[in-house]
Amino acid sequence: MAEQDTKALIRFLRQERIGAVLAEYGPTAVSVMHACSKAGIPLITQFHGYDAYRESLTRELEDDYKELFSLSSAVVGVSKDMCSRLKALGAVESRLFHNACGADISDKPSFQSDFGGGRFLMVGRLVEKKAPFVSILAFSKLALEDPRVSLEIIGDGPQKGACLQLCKALGIEGRVIFSGAREHRYVLTAMASADCFIQHSVRAPDGDCEGTPVGVLEALGMGLPVVATRHGGITDIVEERHTGLLVDEYDAEGMFQAMKDITEHPDKARSMGENARASVLSNWTSEKSVDRLWEIIQSVSH
Repeated sequence: MAEQDTKALIRFLRQERIGAVLAEYGPTAVSVMHACSKAGIPLITQFHGYDAYRESLTRELEDDYKELFSLSSAVVGVSKDMCSRLKALGAVESRLFHNACGADISDKPSFQSDFGGGRFLMVGRLVEKKAPFVSILAFSKLALEDPRVSLEIIGDGPQKGACLQLCKALGIEGRVIFSGAREHRYVLTAMASADCFIQHSVRAPDGDCEGTPVGVLEALGMGLPVVATRHGGITDIVEERHTGLLVDEYDAEGMFQAMKDITEHPDKARSMGENARASVLSNWTSEKSVDRLWEIIQSVSH
């Protein structure tokens, strides 16, 4: 932030008697840290994903981040893995807090009375850290064994064209529906009619990782069992074999076996979905996430 902008922000903070500043994402916090410090106002910095993991960014902001950590009254990571990463980058442990994102969940459950076990759903941008190729490879093995199964992919991104080509090469283009980017209402409707949500998140070549994937949280809250990876914040919100099945990153065979387990044991899958909804309602709603964040803000503002 330019010096004149910093001075203007300082005047605003003082005139409005601001009690604390919450800055979302590391680079945003860097841009306001000097104004907050000079105005004597607590700065709470919340990281979400790329801002903590993408190597080119963290190298570029290495010195800025070290200063940010010294000036922030609190640093918040949305996953336990992210908190470990922030500590490695220089965050002070006594001022480091974990607070997962939350999801807006309907009061009405969406369990399917006709649970068939074969309707898989994937939601998210088709980018490297979501590794859509691996999910497609795993699904293709299942599709060759089970004529009932289908996969809907909601989302767009730079890897969509390659994903379409891969489906054609694997002979499953008729079994995979690419719905593109859709509104949130459509996503919730798709979740309500699916049997299982899949997401094969990985550490991308540039170091980027997931924070707490809201799509996974929403699926859990809708009563869907989740098949995903032991990655980032996913391990915080998915309890293995209780609310979903987890595999290692890039383990296409393990992903296939987990998806097959869902189709072959619908009662167990249904039970995991019910457990998943209960877990989200108890721990991972947007309201609970905001409450936890408010507690953090209050703890450093007095």
